[in-house]
Amino acid sequence: MLLSLSLFSILYGCEDTMMNFDNNPKGNFDALWNILDRNYCFFEYKQIDWDSIYAEYSVRITDDMNNYELFDLLGNMLGELEDGHVNLIASHDITRNWEWKDSYPVNFDTSIQDNYLGKNYGIASGMKYKILEDNIGYIYYESFSSDIGHGNLTEVLKQMALCPGIILDVRNNSGGSLTNVNKLAGRFFNQKTLIGYISHKTGHGHNDFSE
Repeated sequence: MLLSLSLFSILYGCEDTMMNFDNNPKGNFDALWNILDRNYCFFEYKQIDWDSIYAEYSVRITDDMNNYELFDLLGNMLGELEDGHVNLIASHDITRNWEWKDSYPVNFDTSIQDNYLGKNYGIASGMKYKILEDNIGYIYYESFSSDIGHGNLTEVLKQMALCPGIILDVRNNSGGSLTNVNKLAGRFFNQKTLIGYISHKTGHGHNDFSE
């Protein structure tokens, strides 16, 4: 099979529950649906009826569909999650659904940013920075996946020490590591501050999370 998720007689087990799936189109479909059903964490948050998704897509499965057709169908099902972190990978392609992101209202215009930054700006640890007119500091951090060095951050902020204000621009950010988020945000607090909580998936139910 071409699907990376496709294994001969796929076994998916936890504790005393063993789930067996045949290596055919329906078996592979059921395997993927169940893996998401038991492990995906945003069904309730996004108000997704995963059972209705099963009903909608399972009837499209046929015994004689080829691997490419199955791959496309599974990709369309995953697209219902509207989650850029959930993709199916095969030797010929990677499923993706960009419509949900591309249809989102645009709030970032690179031409405006280019007008302010020009060509003469600094780059450090994934940050573009410059002191603008009126002595306002500007830092653009495009991706939380770009590691921020403490030394780089110290140098950037030192150059802006006399600025009456700093614009920290994280629009159009593609996401990444919370470690980098905390590292950057921490420079703007002078005391220990609770900024949020993290819950972990603890079971197979849609609402099984740690406190």
